[in-house]
Amino acid sequence: MKKQGIRMIKGLLAMALLTVLTVSCQKHYSVSDLLGTWSYDDEPAYTVTFREDGTMGYSAPGSPPSFTPTYTLDGIYIYVRVIVGSTTVNDVVEIRSLNSTTMVLYYDGNLLFDGQSLNGEYILTKK
Repeated sequence: MKKQGIRMIKGLLAMALLTVLTVSCQKHYSVSDLLGTWSYDDEPAYTVTFREDGTMGYSAPGSPPSFTPTYTLDGIYIYVRVIVGSTTVNDVVEIRSLNSTTMVLYYDGNLLFDGQSLNGEYILTKK
């Protein structure tokens, strides 16, 4: 009986240690980490700008911005909301890594209206 009690306590301690390690590995970014203009490494002409007021700007060659997305940051996730006409589109992007000059994002979302997929990892550089 004593051995079972010791095993149970060791098991509980191991689970507690794993929980602490898992929680401490979670990254949490702040809005100030995102602020500024970021360009895509693969397509430098495309940029995204994060503003303090929770709005985003963007630029794409040949197409002037026609809407203003908003964003909310929660830990490692950026929640993006776009209102186009009477339709609201919500999406989530995961921050894989972020420092003062480089941001790595991962997107795994729905197909576009024409069947194209934007899923994958994107590297952005701060301008």
